[in-house]
Amino acid sequence: MVKKVHVLLLFMIAATVISIVWFHAKGASKVFELDPSLYTFKNIDDRQQGGKSTSKLVIEDGKAILECHLDDHHSWPFCEISIELTESLYKGVDFSGYTSVLLDIDYQGVGPHQRLRVYFRNSNPAYTRRDDPASLKFNGIEYQPGAGSGLKEISLNTFQVLSWWLSDYSVPVELSAPEFSNVPMIEIATGTNALVGEHKITINKLSLQGSWIKEETLLKFILAVWVVFAIVWIIVEWKKLQSSVQSSQKREKHLKKLNKSLKEQSLEFAELAHRDALTGARNRNAVRDWLDRMAQQVRWGQQSFSVLYLDIDHFKQVNDNYGHQMGDDILREFVLVVSSVIPSTDFLVRWGGEEFIVFCPNTDVGSAKQKADTIRACVEQHDWCHEQRLTCSIGVTELGNERVTEVIARADDALYRAKNNGRNRVEVLAKLMSSNGLRSQG
Repeated sequence: MVKKVHVLLLFMIAATVISIVWFHAKGASKVFELDPSLYTFKNIDDRQQGGKSTSKLVIEDGKAILECHLDDHHSWPFCEISIELTESLYKGVDFSGYTSVLLDIDYQGVGPHQRLRVYFRNSNPAYTRRDDPASLKFNGIEYQPGAGSGLKEISLNTFQVLSWWLSDYSVPVELSAPEFSNVPMIEIATGTNALVGEHKITINKLSLQGSWIKEETLLKFILAVWVVFAIVWIIVEWKKLQSSVQSSQKREKHLKKLNKSLKEQSLEFAELAHRDALTGARNRNAVRDWLDRMAQQVRWGQQSFSVLYLDIDHFKQVNDNYGHQMGDDILREFVLVVSSVIPSTDFLVRWGGEEFIVFCPNTDVGSAKQKADTIRACVEQHDWCHEQRLTCSIGVTELGNERVTEVIARADDALYRAKNNGRNRVEVLAKLMSSNGLRSQG
């Protein structure tokens, strides 16, 4: 019986390793291709709303090419490519099992830094009206694709529902979050502030990526199997204990040692799960629940809460000139420098790459601006390990009547403004007071 248990243990270890490797090797990945040969691509412009913009759509070599002339006759001139996934606008495709959208779009517009809007329109009987296509929920994001920049992956978690749509259709708060469970239509449109003139949008590739099984589900299943195995193992050990007092004492000692080792290991794993392996800064997992509590306290008027979004200027040049090992050393040094000038009540989190966020409880936007200035000056004056000057740009904002993801997005916008205004500077976006204050992006 014991020998069979040992064989089963080896089998389970092998199966666990294979399952995890298989998952991380994209064995569970699924891709939904939005090819013009499979779905209906249409061009739409503001003439339906009384404008005079014109557009023409051409499908060529598997690409959808929209040529558009925006006219200022309409207050919000636009043109877009509408992708109809189903024949009915009220029965769509379930994308809830997908995690990101892959976009390879070339955009040539008027002026620099032109942006596109991407909408996943979701249908739900709770708010969708049969006689009103505009009642399909606007799950949207706006980004700058550029021309020839290649494939860009955008997480569906970054999509947000347009505030004007929530207001116009009186959507209750429990239905105000993004939904992707019933999407009959996807729209690629010119940006909110698109300039009058000639625009060209070329969709080279558009697809969604996800997994047939979530990593969390896979790990829970593996854990459940191990729990069952542990129960079986305990039963076997219990039977062995009955046969010999000496064997029982030996086994008891062994189990105590094993439990102690597992406890120490679990504490170590718990700490590692909340720390960035490279820099030692906190990671997103460490602050997820804490941020929710902070947002709740702000909504209740119990405190103020500000966000500092940091990015190392020209960090790619450091990697290119000195190598990635030096780049890693600088990231670790950057965390030490920033940590030395912020109070222990603030949370420094590595958000990705050379981007970091400092979350500041009990801090209004004015105090947060002062903190950001101190950090920026300290980084600029520090003697770095590669013996070269290094600077950072910082976007600052304060949490208002909004979700945490929204205030982080606004801090990112402020950072983007700091980058555009010359880097090595701090930019501030004002606190968002209410959802009615959001600018319409329809």
